[in-house]
Amino acid sequence: MSAVFQRCVNCRAAYFPFRLICSTCFKSSFIEDEVDSGLVESVTLLSSGQQTATIVCLEDLHFIARIQGGTVEAGDRISLTNTASQETALAGYVPFQRTEA
Repeated sequence: MSAVFQRCVNCRAAYFPFRLICSTCFKSSFIEDEVDSGLVESVTLLSSGQQTATIVCLEDLHFIARIQGGTVEAGDRISLTNTASQETALAGYVPFQRTEA
């Protein structure tokens, strides 16, 4: 399992959601990269009972993910995925859909 993010080809800055221009070097060339896991920074419990969490990965890359397959607390390490699933494996779901060029 992993989640896709965008990395600037010029300065290697990491972004999610995707950007058109790098805010660090102002270039516009990016590649897709992946990260497998992150550290839960904060958790929100929605009125539906669903958890969402801010997850910190790599340098300063943050994802807001829907928690699936269980519950988490701040400080937990969690796997990330771009695939919504009803499986029992605990993971942070980060919605992402590639668009055809």
